[in-house]
Amino acid sequence: MFDATGLLGLLLMTVGVLLLAVALPLIGSFLLDGLVHIVRGHGLKVFGLAAVFSLTTALAGVALLVGARQVTDDTVSLAMLENGLSGLLSVLVPAMVLLAVIQFVRRQVRARRERSA
Repeated sequence: MFDATGLLGLLLMTVGVLLLAVALPLIGSFLLDGLVHIVRGHGLKVFGLAAVFSLTTALAGVALLVGARQVTDDTVSLAMLENGLSGLLSVLVPAMVLLAVIQFVRRQVRARRERSA
């Protein structure tokens, strides 16, 4: 079965993949907000914050994936997890990108309504 380091490796890999597949597109949608703020002449504040958060999230996800490889020597269970996660990611990533775009559009519509009221 799994030993403690093998389980820790699986946990790190799962969390890293979820960070990259779920959190990164949602945080990345704020980059679009920042671009809109730049185009409207409101400055770089939103874009800069979104860029920092996106980069931090991406680096944390990659660090967790690398850490999963360093923690355990059980490459067989990690390979099985990678195969299982690849099927999940083929559905999850496009859905999260679509949700990020919907979130961006919703925020823009709400901001437009607030400006016109």
